[in-house]
Amino acid sequence: MQMSRVISLVLLAAVAYWYWSGPFQARHNPNNEQALEHDIQQMRQCVRGQYFKVGATGQGDADPEALCAARFNLYFYEGEWRRKSSP
Repeated sequence: MQMSRVISLVLLAAVAYWYWSGPFQARHNPNNEQALEHDIQQMRQCVRGQYFKVGATGQGDADPEALCAARFNLYFYEGEWRRKSSP
């Protein structure tokens, strides 16, 4: 009886450690490539929204790509989006 509780606790602790060190950390602390990909996806959504706004109302602020790139701190260089470095 006592040994099965110890095994259960060890197994629970191992699963908790695996989750904490793997999927949880990856979701809350993404590496630079994952963060850049997320920002690019957000920017695409923003651009789509801006084009929809222009198409639906006939009014727009500026170039949708430039507006959204500035919002997500991105710039286009040599055929790909990159993140501006923080000062």
